[in-house]
Amino acid sequence: MQPLPVPCPAHLIPDATGTGAFRSAYRQAMAHHVVFVAIEREGLQWTVKADTLTAGPEHTVDDTVNPRSGMCSTV
Repeated sequence: MQPLPVPCPAHLIPDATGTGAFRSAYRQAMAHHVVFVAIEREGLQWTVKADTLTAGPEHTVDDTVNPRSGMCSTV
């Protein structure tokens, strides 16, 4: 799996709406040992969540956002 460009084109982002699609996307992240990132919506509020368990214990996510890209950094 190759890194995605920033900003990432929408057609490259899988739609994980629904339980089956979410599980499939999560399994793919685990299979490729990458950080699983999801954007969740509740009403009018959006939240970005990163799960490093799919990448393995050597990955961590910084709690700051890069103001230029709007992205969290991974280590």
